[in-house]
Amino acid sequence: MNLVPKLSLTFIAGVSLILTVNGYVRVRREVALFESGRIHDDVQVGKTLAIAVTSVWQTDGSERAMALVKRADAQEGRLRVRWVGLDDPLSRPAPRDRAAFLQIPEDGSLTFVGPGDGGDRRYTIVPVAVPGVRGALQISEPMEEERTYIHHTILDTALTALMLDGFCAALAMFVGAWIVGRPMGLLMEKARRVGRGDFGDPLRLEQRDELSRLATEMNAMCERLLEANERTSVEMRGRLEMLEQLRHADRLMTVGKLASGIAHELGTPLNVIEARATMIANGETTADESVSYARVVVRGAERMTRIIRQLLAFARPGILQKSRCDIVTVAQRTVELLTPLAQKRNVSLHITGTSPLYADADAGQIEQAITNVTMNAAQAMDHPGMVELTVDRAQATPPGGADHGGTLGSYVRIRVRDDGHGIPPEHLPRLFEPFFTTKDVGEGTGLGLAVTYGIVREHGGWIAVASEVGGGTTFTIHLPAALPLPEEHS
Repeated sequence: MNLVPKLSLTFIAGVSLILTVNGYVRVRREVALFESGRIHDDVQVGKTLAIAVTSVWQTDGSERAMALVKRADAQEGRLRVRWVGLDDPLSRPAPRDRAAFLQIPEDGSLTFVGPGDGGDRRYTIVPVAVPGVRGALQISEPMEEERTYIHHTILDTALTALMLDGFCAALAMFVGAWIVGRPMGLLMEKARRVGRGDFGDPLRLEQRDELSRLATEMNAMCERLLEANERTSVEMRGRLEMLEQLRHADRLMTVGKLASGIAHELGTPLNVIEARATMIANGETTADESVSYARVVVRGAERMTRIIRQLLAFARPGILQKSRCDIVTVAQRTVELLTPLAQKRNVSLHITGTSPLYADADAGQIEQAITNVTMNAAQAMDHPGMVELTVDRAQATPPGGADHGGTLGSYVRIRVRDDGHGIPPEHLPRLFEPFFTTKDVGEGTGLGLAVTYGIVREHGGWIAVASEVGGGTTFTIHLPAALPLPEEHS
């Protein structure tokens, strides 16, 4: 429930409680006043008649006095007047009332409610002071009129309370909506805009209360957030530029290492080309041999061109440009490029994977990531060995599992395993930190795995490592799998 209805209901409940208590007190007071007024009137009528009856009784006798009582009974209308004689069998009161009659003082009266004709009646007994006679006048009136008055009083009080409740409710809703509801709505809309990253358009509230001060604080907060956002954007751009420079530097360093390994690959076809071309130029070959040697020269040139293009493509810097690509093909191309360098360390590269396994990725950056991990594996061995690359599809959950929003999904998995000495446990937590390395001076800068970590994260995947001292190390890269493009099905 919103704040305005809560405040309004609380206010209405309080007003209703006050009106209910006030109505109850008012009804009781009105009823008491009405009842005391009626009793007073009946007593006064009784006392007046008692004086008259006493006077007539003493001067004209009892019969004239009883006649006066009957005339008074006929004239009073709603009141009934009758003679009650304690010694008269015809007008004697009921035995249960006789004791009360005897206790009435001569100048007093007795009032009680009892049954009568047509319902309950109020009886007022006033003694008559006639010497030698024990009697009294009984004045009675029906209770129906009093009950009707009480009913009307309760109804009027209830209607008044309901009208006041309704008026207070309407007033509370109007005032609450204007003073609280409207500014709260503006504050919530401002909060939504802030949540969407819109820190402009300051909120101004005309009222001078806590809500206006809250709006002022929100505006100040938005200004600080805008400044912080701008600073963060500048810092992020700087970090991205630095990261790209680090990646390029790491790639150039790798290119330098590859160049030494590729030199041997280029040396062999260059020697063949030089020898065959020299024989053709000196006329030492027949026409058929010249054609055959020329073909050998072309194949050697094509092989060198392919190697040089791979090297240049790997060294070229660039931003992330995703496209649908076959990760198995990328891995095979990487292994082909790294094979000469690995052979210099007496390490063989072996790849297992069945094409196609597609992912939306930047092929050049994924090639760099695989290169970094593979070279790291090759450099981890100081004895002849093998680095095994496996590319397959796997169902996996991102690190943290469902507790961190991760769900089971389909991924292209790249595993690079070596049979080196393994990584000590104390080094594993820092493995992907920039410039952290356990290699000898000149072997590495400590950027390779950090760059790889960033590349994989930017592609929506993750990299993990499992190692056992003396049992080798396995790096595992997960990239979100993608379906092949329609033309690739055909």
